[in-house]
Amino acid sequence: MSTVFKRKIDRYISMARISFLSPCCYFALHVLLALSCFQALPAGAEVRTVTVGVYENAPKIFTSDSGKPSGIFIEIIEHIAKIEGWNIRYVPGTWAEGLERVTKGEIDLMPDVAYTTEREKVFAFHKIPVLTGWSQVYAPKGSGIQSILDLNGKRVAALEKTIQLETFNRMITSFGLKFTLIPVPDYKTEFAMIAAGKADAGLTNRLYGLMYARKSGLEDTPIMFDPAPFFFAAPKNSAGKLPEIIDRHLAELKKDPNSAYYAAMKRWTSEEVQFKLPTWLLLCGLVLGTTLLISLVGSFVLKYQVTARTRELKQINQEMEQRVEERTLTLQETNLKLREALEDLAVARDRAEAADRLKSAFLATMSHELRTPLNSIIGFTGILLQELGGPVNEEQAKQLNMVKNSANHLLSLISDILDISKIEAGQLKVVLEPFNLRDSILKEAQTIRPMAEKKGLGLSVEVADDVGLIASDERRVEQILLNLLSNAVKFTEQGCISVRCVREDGNYVTSVTDTGIGIKAEDQEFLFQPFQQIDTGLSRKYEGTGLGLSICKKMAELMGGSIRVESSLGKGSTFTLILPLERGSA
Repeated sequence: MSTVFKRKIDRYISMARISFLSPCCYFALHVLLALSCFQALPAGAEVRTVTVGVYENAPKIFTSDSGKPSGIFIEIIEHIAKIEGWNIRYVPGTWAEGLERVTKGEIDLMPDVAYTTEREKVFAFHKIPVLTGWSQVYAPKGSGIQSILDLNGKRVAALEKTIQLETFNRMITSFGLKFTLIPVPDYKTEFAMIAAGKADAGLTNRLYGLMYARKSGLEDTPIMFDPAPFFFAAPKNSAGKLPEIIDRHLAELKKDPNSAYYAAMKRWTSEEVQFKLPTWLLLCGLVLGTTLLISLVGSFVLKYQVTARTRELKQINQEMEQRVEERTLTLQETNLKLREALEDLAVARDRAEAADRLKSAFLATMSHELRTPLNSIIGFTGILLQELGGPVNEEQAKQLNMVKNSANHLLSLISDILDISKIEAGQLKVVLEPFNLRDSILKEAQTIRPMAEKKGLGLSVEVADDVGLIASDERRVEQILLNLLSNAVKFTEQGCISVRCVREDGNYVTSVTDTGIGIKAEDQEFLFQPFQQIDTGLSRKYEGTGLGLSICKKMAELMGGSIRVESSLGKGSTFTLILPLERGSA
């Protein structure tokens, strides 16, 4: 008998009682109710069997010590099955096996599946999420892992075929980092491998981490990512409209704060203290009749332990409940906004590009504003170092030199930012006027020679006789030459640096060759990208912004030229600047 029909009959009976209807009418209503019960299940009707996948991800879904499926998703589907009259058959396996089974239609439902547009092409989802969660990186206590950068080169354990692994891989790749993936079938195995030192860190959902991290000797790191709603997933063309039925029940359950849904959430997202009196104490009490003093001491110790543990668990529960309560609503709203944002991706991209242009213009303006006070700092420190304002002692001179060097470094950085922002904003102009390229090459070589001699490096310059006048931007050409020479000296520890310029096919071809550390072939394509520094294994030794070569390449192109590189790891590099004789191209 349907619930709606039963409610109507109950209402009619109540009306009959209130209206003091005749006993005959009251009897007739009861007969009608009894007949409706016989019509609810026709003869030969079969109870529907719904197959549900099970994998290990406590407290959302797992197998208890007694071998029975348990967790939040299990309690909710069993509550719905009880109302709908279903027979639930569980199919245990790994996460990957469960996804494969629901894809092939071998099971009707797979719990705890995060929604994505790609998965929507394969599975059928209901609209109301069962719960919302996020992923977090866990590591051994004292590991020192505090940010995504600390995972570079680490061994990271993760569950196979999960959205969290895909998101983490994209995130760490966007930072130019590398890690070794250790695939695991379940989170229990993952935590065991981290505790045993077979992995440096692991990815898991927040609820599992809160339950088992302490027991495994692990701690949560500040690295959180991938907030997502979780659903029951059904085969794409599943029979019986299971997603619609689940949606209907979830809507009713979430309206009632005393429903089975909130009871399951409270039960499985809170730890309980299981206190058991020690066996030795019971035996001593029964056999020997423990004295009053020992009993009092034992009771005091136990009470202290329980109180301390209860206080600790209460603090953990309050923290977890507060975080879940605060973030669940925020994450649900964020997910809805993200879905809408996908539809407006093209518009958002255009706006982002416009914003990037505005950013570049803003940086250019701010760089100009910052140069004035920096020049004052450099000037005043120079006056103090020359003792024009009075004598300074050795320590003061040392500190003033540090201030001056730092200011010069910052001024150089601001100049790079100004150049790159002008280039990106399309505001960098080149002035094409005739000048003697030979003189510029010799000038910049002399500028860099003291730095080379300080490191014990040789510096040779070979300029062909037919190298002379060129129609280009003298200041920008000298800026490029100085950058190439500075890099050659910086990355060369022994050997020599040679500069060579010849005239070929209407161009001046200037090459700077060093015997330095060299560059791997696969890294050379990233060499001229902004803010890119090649991983040589000595990044701390050779610090920089990663803007110099990018600016040089763009300036060369604005003057109608180009820059190329030839290098072998450990053998040195050759950077070649090609500029046209007659004119540049803006």
